[in-house]
Amino acid sequence: MADLLPDINVGNSDYLTALQQNSTSTVDSSANDMDQDDFLLLLTTQLQNQDPSEPVDATDFVTDLTQMSQLEATNDMNDSILTAVESFQSLQAMQGASLIGKNVQIESDQFSHSTDKPSRFDLQTDEPFSDITVVISDENGIVKELNYTDFLSDQEKASWDGLANKSIEWDGYDDVGASREEGIYSITAYGTDRNGEVKSIDTVVGSRVNVVGIGSDGSMTLTLATGEKVGMDTVREISG
Repeated sequence: MADLLPDINVGNSDYLTALQQNSTSTVDSSANDMDQDDFLLLLTTQLQNQDPSEPVDATDFVTDLTQMSQLEATNDMNDSILTAVESFQSLQAMQGASLIGKNVQIESDQFSHSTDKPSRFDLQTDEPFSDITVVISDENGIVKELNYTDFLSDQEKASWDGLANKSIEWDGYDDVGASREEGIYSITAYGTDRNGEVKSIDTVVGSRVNVVGIGSDGSMTLTLATGEKVGMDTVREISG
């Protein structure tokens, strides 16, 4: 027994520490992975070989056994947590797959346009502007210019405070009245602030989801039809 149980002497109560020590014997490495059954075997062996003049304190054994049980319970809990995390990631993957082909609204200066279907935009303004203009472009230049106030009713124009809090749409027709093909377009918005300076305005556009990726940390990344990759937390709206 001396070769199999190194550094364990009669009367030594620190069995957990002893169990964690590396053996210098030729025993296979799997022998170092001791569980509660191994501990009980060790306990029985020690009791059988204890020094009658210095009997081992049974309380120490009970304490060590309790610690062993708590350690195993902790390991079991960790395994349960890992299983729950894996299940959550699988659920995320299934939910992510359902987004493929959907249209999402995100803050960007590029959007994917579908033929014969209006493209909707929102502007992000925290200060009043006048003469707000939205410019739609493709790789060949300007396609269409939209005036924000054209989308306001007469009543809305009368009470408009200069903030762009109304969605606008592009019907897919250019400045000469021709229907534009499906594809990737750019959008630029600008207006005049209260000091008379022309400033750009952030735009929220729609784009189709082509690919969904799940990171090792559980984060979800969407690859859009524009080729842009965005985090799920940047999505403002999802539609069919």
